Amino acid sequence: MNPLRILAKRALMGVATAWVVLTAVFGLFTLTQDWVLQGQIGAARFAGENDPEVLAEIRAEYFAARGLDRPLTEVYADYLGRMVTLEWGTSLGGDAVFPLVTDAVVRTATYVLPALVIAVAVGVGVGTYAALNPDGRLASGGIGAAYLLFALPNFWIGGLLYSRTLGDSTAASPLLYDHLLPIAFAAATLLGGYVSYSRAHSREYASADFVSLVRAKGASDRRVAAHVLRNAAIPFFSMLFTEALGLLVLATFVIEVLFGIEGFGLLLLDAVENRDLPVLLGGTVVIIWVGVIGNVVQDLAYGYLDPRVDIG
Repeated sequence: MNPLRILAKRALMGVATAWVVLTAVFGLFTLTQDWVLQGQIGAARFAGENDPEVLAEIRAEYFAARGLDRPLTEVYADYLGRMVTLEWGTSLGGDAVFPLVTDAVVRTATYVLPALVIAVAVGVGVGTYAALNPDGRLASGGIGAAYLLFALPNFWIGGLLYSRTLGDSTAASPLLYDHLLPIAFAAATLLGGYVSYSRAHSREYASADFVSLVRAKGASDRRVAAHVLRNAAIPFFSMLFTEALGLLVLATFVIEVLFGIEGFGLLLLDAVENRDLPVLLGGTVVIIWVGVIGNVVQDLAYGYLDPRVDIG
């Protein structure tokens, strides 16, 4: 395994992916019907303005404010160049896009990362315990609770957490709404899948010959679990990254709208609603590079856990 080769390969794949996705997003937002512009035209007509020249002026001012009053090929090349140089321009509100996006990512990370750590620790612990003690009541209870969390819609869980604190004296606390509840919500969203997958992969090795040998040597349950986890870790790592990326892309929208957190999800949601193309493209770059970095970490972990795996 050559880490430099992995980095180079994933970087090239990331560049190709970024180009395809950014081109698709740019085309989607410039070649389809613009609901914001249509709303402005509709408001003018509702106010009694039907003069074609006035309506044309509204359109011209709208496109000029968004930098779309040039040939699309020129606008497209300009946007791609900005994405590469990290000079992402300004949002419709006049703020520089790069610090706007990075600040939002930091806010989102303050609850996503702790939730990920909690979900992995609890999920792997419960799933492995259930695999090694399939008839235990504690294992059955843990699996049942995890499957319940897995089945419930995340917006329902979030609504329940939110409503249970409305009458509490701490309901106005930033610590509660900006950190504790979002962390609990995000961890609950991930926990069911982590328990299910870790249990399934651990069960494949729970009755293996090497486990019987370790038990015969008088190893503790913790030692046995460590041996099982090391072998089950490779397939589990794939699910771990996929679920975490899914949380970043989907669940953060629900969390941040529900709790009023001005993070990455809410920023992208506002960008889509207002057709703020610079912010949307900058956010898309972040998602792509999170995926690329996650794949590199995953490949390096594969090589560490099992050197026989060819990841080059």
